[in-house]
Amino acid sequence: MKKSFVSLVMGTFALFMGCATTVGYNGNAQDYGGNNVNGHTMGEIQSYMRMGLPVMGLLVTREAATYIGTPYASPPNVPATFDCSSFINYVYARFGYALPSVTSAIGNSGKRISWEEALPGDILIFSRTRGSTVIDHAAILWKKSDNGELVGSWIIHAASVNTGQSMHRGNPTSRTGVVLTELGRRGDGIPDNEYFYQRYMYTIRVLKN
Repeated sequence: MKKSFVSLVMGTFALFMGCATTVGYNGNAQDYGGNNVNGHTMGEIQSYMRMGLPVMGLLVTREAATYIGTPYASPPNVPATFDCSSFINYVYARFGYALPSVTSAIGNSGKRISWEEALPGDILIFSRTRGSTVIDHAAILWKKSDNGELVGSWIIHAASVNTGQSMHRGNPTSRTGVVLTELGRRGDGIPDNEYFYQRYMYTIRVLKN
């Protein structure tokens, strides 16, 4: 999980030379949460800097957004297709991090942190079924909800199932592939997307901000 000096320099250069939105994804910029699917804006990054918060995670999400619409496949043919672990592995590799190729191993890498500590770019780990301890899925945290809770937060990931309210650009008929998904639960006014919410286990941090 060693980050190369060259990658750090290039990421910092991109930070200061970037424009209002991320270059790379030219699809419809509307999603279900009012987010900019092209990535976090430079305004957000500058705001993080003013507050003394790490910005590397935002750069990771900007990179991840360039693959929205890539179909899901297992085994994957990276970068033409991804499964959940290969997507995270590929995005993090762009910043000099070598992560395990298996989801369960990704879940046991890095530093486990509380949800309250989680920031965009951290990795969320999900179980196979509700209440299970078997790791089955991983996703990158796109943004937290306005009140900081898990419900209403957004993840970017390579999804193999139809999770309902998602950015379904990978495989339009099944709503799978690299998508943005809001974590929700029934009865609270949030789009009905409780599949991953119910299976959330914990968050890990790999980035050395």
